[in-house]
Amino acid sequence: MQQVLAAALCLWCAALGAHAVTTPLITPLEEQKEILITCELTQAPKRAEVPVLSAKDCDAVKGTYHYKLWLPAGYLADKQKAWPCLFIASPGGKAGMGQMATWLKASGYVAIMLVESKNGPWAPIAGNFLAAHDDVVKRVRIQEGLKLATGMSGGARAASLFVQMRPGFSGLVLQAAGGAFDDKGQYHVSKLKGSPGVCVAMTMGDKDSNKGEVARMKAAVGASRFNAFPFEGAHGWAPQETFENAINWVEQQIYRRSDTPAAVKKLLAPRCANAAK
Repeated sequence: MQQVLAAALCLWCAALGAHAVTTPLITPLEEQKEILITCELTQAPKRAEVPVLSAKDCDAVKGTYHYKLWLPAGYLADKQKAWPCLFIASPGGKAGMGQMATWLKASGYVAIMLVESKNGPWAPIAGNFLAAHDDVVKRVRIQEGLKLATGMSGGARAASLFVQMRPGFSGLVLQAAGGAFDDKGQYHVSKLKGSPGVCVAMTMGDKDSNKGEVARMKAAVGASRFNAFPFEGAHGWAPQETFENAINWVEQQIYRRSDTPAAVKKLLAPRCANAAK
């Protein structure tokens, strides 16, 4: 089957010639390896989808983007199973799994690491996410209702928007910063508070200049779906143990909710069933 797909891919690329920019959906996938995917956003988002952008800036979101895809062991063997996923954004771009890798690999998550998303104008941040999201849900069997996002500093602010820009998200791990600001200095969190809403964990170093945002984010989102995970340190990605505590809490909150779909509960049960008792 892999040889057939590869042959079809070669024919497809030859037919398109120089116009073959994006990674074809028929490209064979590999497990436990970072695969660079090129994707494109051809349609400008509506103003309501990207609240930090003005209407005139929405057209600038269109373009060609990239993400690194990592598939867990067992993905190729089970042709029916849908998998949880984590979108990752870095303030410097070219996001990676970093100290999150051990947990992600052990927990069977698909990792989507954004390349162009970095501190700066919102248009490429939004464009990278929208292009990657809309590509990966076609390319990979992603479990709707068990999409999560994380990022550090400006990447955290970006991730807070990601979970509001497309449906199916249930969890967010903010690292070293709170939500995305609008031009009036207010957080954009309205869709985090809607039904069913998103469970929000926030990691923060005790020497981080952003630590005041913990209380502010809790007030903005609501105490019932927010939890903070402090650690000793300055501004930066959370240590492995802190991140794992945060994302484990997010999973448990999703598992306990009465409106969580049965398919999502089934995926979370091996880690959450005993903790929920």
